[in-house]
Amino acid sequence: MIEYRIETSGNQFVVIDSFDEVVDTYTSEEAAKQAIEQCKKEDAMYETAKLLMESAVTAHMEKFNVSREIAGYWIRSAAEGC
Repeated sequence: MIEYRIETSGNQFVVIDSFDEVVDTYTSEEAAKQAIEQCKKEDAMYETAKLLMESAVTAHMEKFNVSREIAGYWIRSAAEGC
């Protein structure tokens, strides 16, 4: 799970993730906190989508008795059309 922190730089508030990457810089601490909440929401959406894709690939493998690579290709192809 990615963690976020706020550091000050002069009169700016810098949001940094757990990989020590700067997410962005804000003029208020409140804006930085809101950004962190948005980042956490996006992280959760990504993780959920990743789990759904994994389930879809596994189901496709089982249904058509194909490799993970082939099932993944078809699932990704179908997802592009959504």
